[in-house]
Amino acid sequence: MEHSVTSEITAGNGRAQVDAFPIQRSDLSSAFLPNEKLARGFSNFKKSGVPSRFLLFSEGTWVDLAHKIFEELKAGFLAGKTILEIAEYEKSYIFDFLRMSRIDLSTGKRNSIAWIDVHGRCFFPVDERENRSESLGLGIVKKGHVHCGKSLCDENTEVSSNRWPDTKLLSDDDKFYKVVEKLFLSGIKKFIPDTIITSIHKCLHSSFSANSRRLSFQFQKNETIEARGNSNIKFGWYGSSASNASAILSDGFRHPNGAQLGISNHGFGIHLSSPYSPYDSALLSEADENGEKHLLLCRVIMGKSEKVEAGSIQDHPSNVGFDTGVDDNKNPKWYVVWNTHMNTHIIPDFVVSFKSSGNSKGLRKPMGVQKSSSGTNLPFWKLFSEIGRCLPSSKMQALEIFYNQYKVGRISKEIFIRYMRSIAGDQLLTSTIRRLRVR
Repeated sequence: MEHSVTSEITAGNGRAQVDAFPIQRSDLSSAFLPNEKLARGFSNFKKSGVPSRFLLFSEGTWVDLAHKIFEELKAGFLAGKTILEIAEYEKSYIFDFLRMSRIDLSTGKRNSIAWIDVHGRCFFPVDERENRSESLGLGIVKKGHVHCGKSLCDENTEVSSNRWPDTKLLSDDDKFYKVVEKLFLSGIKKFIPDTIITSIHKCLHSSFSANSRRLSFQFQKNETIEARGNSNIKFGWYGSSASNASAILSDGFRHPNGAQLGISNHGFGIHLSSPYSPYDSALLSEADENGEKHLLLCRVIMGKSEKVEAGSIQDHPSNVGFDTGVDDNKNPKWYVVWNTHMNTHIIPDFVVSFKSSGNSKGLRKPMGVQKSSSGTNLPFWKLFSEIGRCLPSSKMQALEIFYNQYKVGRISKEIFIRYMRSIAGDQLLTSTIRRLRVR
């Protein structure tokens, strides 16, 4: 049934179909760029985190570079070198991070390179003089798109929305509006009957950052098909605050949202509810100053999923045979994408804004989620030493894992406190805090 939803939305999406093909280069002329492009390349080089993957476009597809080459490139990258000469199989190549190119010194042939950093940010090449796909061998755009400034955009899109970055406001008679409206209201009105949609925006993926993530998503889709035989793409809802939704549209996902589910979370990752369950993600959405809430409708590469139990502290696939997680194999309510995959396996397609009076049938809050106690301002080490006398070693180990993630900046203090409360329980924490305050 979910396949029909995916087909219905994508069939009328107007997206170009892409046939990748290799570009042969016999000279070095394309390696030279105007000053403004070099400046942009240097800016991207400086703002990138440590690369976790280096990719080479070869024979019509993106492939990972060999481990030895990866290590040399990573070392040079961290040393601040923008150009490296590396020998491989009795050949010498120049790797240029600013021009995102590898040049064969013996033939002058040029191949595009790209990388993904440890934060999931994707850095793919762009050529503003011509279609980036044609000029860099990423594919041919066949129909439905025209040149539009720095990147590709839909023919019918002249102006991006001011409400959300890199989006288009849809009219209520638009074909996309009608499909998304039906999907959203059919899933939420049985819980909140008076819900009304205030707007639906379509993501354009036309900015440099968003287009890079789109290319990364396409690359990951092809890789998953090759590895699993099927990419198993689903649509899923993601609920958050307006500011976080805007940040995701601009720069991609940054933090897991499992902590918002308390002990009902299914691991340490991005949780998206199934397309027929927008209500579950709506509970994680925060009303803005206008009383509106917002959900992102995203495409998700699920690949091969494994069941993850509620309250799990899992933060990666249990083995190489799995890509993502679900709460139930037969009828999943939650899709879980691990942190390392958040910006390669998820891409937002629509923003749905809505209002309601809040009079809902059976409105529930995720278990274990309450406002953080001021008592948690106590030193964590002192709190740990006390509650460690009452908790089993397995739960203390889980706390230490999340505490270490908090210390190195992988999760915020608020998220860590939520995990601590879901693992230790409010009763134990409250009694311990009171006892420590008396001392």
